[in-house]
Amino acid sequence: MSNALRHVFAAELRKLATLPAVHTTVAITVLATPGLAWAAGFRAVEYGQLGLILLGILTAAGEYGGRQIRTSLLSVPNRPLLLSGKVLAYLAVATPTTLLTGALSIVAAEASGTALPGTTVYLVVIGLLALAVAVLLRSVVGAVATLVTFVFVVSPLLAAATDVAEYLPDRAGASLYRPGVLSAWEGGAVMAAWLVITCAVTVITFTKRDAR
Repeated sequence: MSNALRHVFAAELRKLATLPAVHTTVAITVLATPGLAWAAGFRAVEYGQLGLILLGILTAAGEYGGRQIRTSLLSVPNRPLLLSGKVLAYLAVATPTTLLTGALSIVAAEASGTALPGTTVYLVVIGLLALAVAVLLRSVVGAVATLVTFVFVVSPLLAAATDVAEYLPDRAGASLYRPGVLSAWEGGAVMAAWLVITCAVTVITFTKRDAR
């Protein structure tokens, strides 16, 4: 890691540490998801993913509400570098959060055969997708509304109508931790493709357009 990236990462991590919404999101995710797993089975992770979606959105779009993004861009005019720092800060918070949430959920649901690595990868990646979408939309409210509607409304409705829905990022990625139409490798590859394409569009858009 270069010195510049190290400094940007540290700055972005400090920003996350100062946001009360981040602390609340992490705490509720870690505590509520195992409770749901105990009550309704390990697939409660599908509701627990909301916490990682929110974390990704807050990492990327939290600065747009008060226009702090202008200050960040003045401090770090290299936009890909700034975006990389945000991604690393997200990963630094999301990875331990998902590991702890997944482990506690497995214990609560007595699902000893469930793959913790697959659960962790899925939750981290769905949050990364949320981060990328939040950068594109430049709005916490807009990103939350878009992603929650997609994951909890559009995706289930499409899944009830056609098997093609299994190639949506959330449903393909879910094969990493539960049986589905796609194998774990196939689902992981499809979700990775969604992530690469979305991140590529995000980087290009973030680099080219004006701040606001």
